Amino acid sequence: MVERTNDVLARLRQMVANAKAVPMSASCMVNRGEVLALLDEATEALHTDVGEAQRVTATSLETLERAQEEAAHIIASAEERAEYLASQAPVMELARKKAIQLEAKALADSEALRREADAYVDARIASFEASLQKTMSQVRTMRDRLATRSSLDDTSTQALPRLQG
Repeated sequence: MVERTNDVLARLRQMVANAKAVPMSASCMVNRGEVLALLDEATEALHTDVGEAQRVTATSLETLERAQEEAAHIIASAEERAEYLASQAPVMELARKKAIQLEAKALADSEALRREADAYVDARIASFEASLQKTMSQVRTMRDRLATRSSLDDTSTQALPRLQG
């Protein structure tokens, strides 16, 4: 492709290099018809080469675009296939079973912890209730003694009302 253009330009250069020199100057004498013919041939070869280069470039770009589209399609298919295989694999099933077991254990552990916390709180409330009953019993005993000693149960005195219980 480029060889033809290079060949014509090389012949043109050889023609100028071998041309008869004009005395007392840097100029030379060449055959106008031969030079013009070589220039026309070089121009034609150059147009042919440029056209071929453009065609190759366009073809290369089309090929590259097709290759990129095909690569994207292959990658998408591979990802879909990998996802499918992963969801069907025994490892996935084993993971699902393990997750169910872990969830059941976590629920059982949380229920046991809740029961333990409730038992602790109930024990503390029962202890508080016992302390309150003991205190109430002591308060009743003291009021009874005070009432007996000072005759506070008489209707003439303004004693505080007694709690029934």
